[in-house]
Amino acid sequence: MIEMADSAQELNQRESHPDSKADGISESVRSLGTYVPESTEPALSPADLPARSRKAFLRHMIGQLAEPVQNRIRALRHNQLQQVRISEQFFREVYELERRFYGQSCALFDARRDILEGSVEPPIQTEKSWPEDPQDALYLDFGNNEELRQLRQKLAPVSPTTVGVPRFWLTVFQNVPLLSELVQDHDEPLLECLMDVRLAYDQDSYTVIFQFRPNSFLHDSSLLLTKRYFLQHSADPEYPFLFEGPEIVRCEGCHIHWRDGSNLTLQTVESRRRNRARRVTKVIPRESFFRFFAPPQALDLSLADEKTKLILGNDFEVGFLLRTQIVPKAVLFYTGDLVDSLSAATPDSCSLSSEAEQEQVL
Repeated sequence: MIEMADSAQELNQRESHPDSKADGISESVRSLGTYVPESTEPALSPADLPARSRKAFLRHMIGQLAEPVQNRIRALRHNQLQQVRISEQFFREVYELERRFYGQSCALFDARRDILEGSVEPPIQTEKSWPEDPQDALYLDFGNNEELRQLRQKLAPVSPTTVGVPRFWLTVFQNVPLLSELVQDHDEPLLECLMDVRLAYDQDSYTVIFQFRPNSFLHDSSLLLTKRYFLQHSADPEYPFLFEGPEIVRCEGCHIHWRDGSNLTLQTVESRRRNRARRVTKVIPRESFFRFFAPPQALDLSLADEKTKLILGNDFEVGFLLRTQIVPKAVLFYTGDLVDSLSAATPDSCSLSSEAEQEQVL
C-alpha cells in the first residue's frame, strides 16, 4: 500500500512540474508568437532637419563643447577662410583664361556667321567625326501627340535655293526653355533678322552683342544691341563661406531706336469710357524679348522688392547662359545635341540665387 501511494504521489508531481527540457521548448514556442522585430527606420540625424533648424542645432552642439575644442573649431574656420581666398584667385584666373581663349575662337565665330548669312558656301561635308543617335531612339509619335503636330505645322518650308540658314538664332532661342519664355509671337519677325550674337570681355564684366541686319523695325543706329553684365570675383564679406565662383551682381541694357510705329515692347489699344460713345486710344507696355535690353536698376539688391529680385534673377541666369552655352555652342542647340545640358544648376549664374540660399540657411 505504501508503494502504491508513493507511485501516485510521483505521478502527480510529474504532471504539475514538467521537466526542464519540455519547459524550455514550450517557452520558445510561446515566444515566437510575441516576437517584436527591431525597427528598420534610420536613426534621426541633423540632416533630417530644415536648414534653419539644422544650423541652430549645430551651433548649439558646438556651444556644448569644451572651450579647448571650440578653439580648435575656430582655428579650422580660419583655415577654411584661407581656402576661400585661394578659390577667389583660382576663379579669377579661370575667367581670364576664358577671356583669352574666347579671342582665339573669334575666327571660328566669324566663319559661323558667314555660313549662316550665306556669304560663304562651305564645301560638301562627306565625313562625320561625331557619333549619331540611333534612328529608333528618336521616334516621333505625331499621331498621338498634339503638341508635336502643332510644332510641325509651324515649321517654315525651306527652298533648296535658300541662302544661308534662315531663322537660325530665333530657332536656337526657341529651343532653350529659359530663352523661349522671353520670345513672343510678335518678336519673331525681328529675331529672324538677327545675324550674330557675340561676347566682349572686360576685367570685371562682359557684354553680349546682338547684331541685326537692316530691317523695318530698328533704326540703322540700333542694329547693334548690347547687354552688359558686371561680375563680383571676390567672396561676399558677410557670407564668405558660400563663395563658389564669380557672381553677376548688376546688368545694363541699351537704348533701342525704333522706327515709327514699330516698337515691339508697346501696343496700342482702344477702350470706350463709361457713358461715352467715343473710343479712347492709348499705348501700353506688352511682353517682348526686347524688354531684355531695359532691365530694372537696383544699386542695392538687398533693398529691392521681390518683383525686381525675380526679374533680375532670371535676367542674370539668361546672361550667364548666353556667355557659357549659347554663344559658344549655338549650333548644338539648333540641332538638339544639347537639349539635356541645361538641367543642372550653374554655380555662378546669379547672385540672387545665392542670396535665396543665404536667406534659407543663414
